[in-house]
Amino acid sequence: MKRIFLLLLALAPLANLSAQLSLAPTAVYLDKNGIGNLFITNNSGVPQEISINFQFGYSDQDENGVLIMQYADSANKKTWGLDGYVKAFPRTFILPPGQQQLVRLQLSRFPRTSPQGTYFTRLKVGSSGQTADIGADAADGAVATRINMRFEQVIVAFYKFGTVNTGLNIERSEVKIDTSNTLTLDTWYRAMGNSPYLGSVSMTIKAPNGQVIAQGKQSVAMYFSGKRRNRFKFEEKLTPGKYDVEMKFETLRNDIPGEDLVQGPPYTYRTSFQVR
Repeated sequence: MKRIFLLLLALAPLANLSAQLSLAPTAVYLDKNGIGNLFITNNSGVPQEISINFQFGYSDQDENGVLIMQYADSANKKTWGLDGYVKAFPRTFILPPGQQQLVRLQLSRFPRTSPQGTYFTRLKVGSSGQTADIGADAADGAVATRINMRFEQVIVAFYKFGTVNTGLNIERSEVKIDTSNTLTLDTWYRAMGNSPYLGSVSMTIKAPNGQVIAQGKQSVAMYFSGKRRNRFKFEEKLTPGKYDVEMKFETLRNDIPGEDLVQGPPYTYRTSFQVR
């Protein structure tokens, strides 16, 4: 008697997925007609079964500064969610090894009476290697075990409706230094306007004598309001005195064309902390 076991492992690490599929662009902006394009390339050596779904969500941080996806915000979903109005063509398909598939995204029945602003959703691309008929290659009385890995990659899709604008306000901040000379900077922010704040921030820390002792730049995606945490590790213990912190925000990113980004005025936030 044949006994056949098929194991399905869902949501395997994204590091493995990056070698299996590539998506371009990393953020899809629908045009004024509600149409956008996504290119999916199969980098693996086997055919991939692809499925596309949508779910409202946005990137956030938890209390410890760990990056998370926020899918439970029903209030903002009701106002700014796009997942109920966008469809993918095709939504499911088989992608042969080394081949690329164009997926067309298109709005459907979007209410033209909606408030002006930027609407968005998460586009989930699931993939798994196409499974052969395992009964055909298992001898009578044999036990066949095949593991079918399923992966999921998530990017964002935006639709700008009417006049759009964005801005940022840092409402307060808090600085802590622990015994390992690690500085933790927490900032509480609020995105302004009718669109998420997508851009970059340049951070600089200056010693009491004006010397720059730490600096860095990173991309930011701030959708509504929340807290962001940044850490700086110093090799030596900071000497006593007043230290200045400056954060410069701009609506510029290397991974998104400037014409797609909702532009906002540059914003600078300054604070200081005391080392005793």
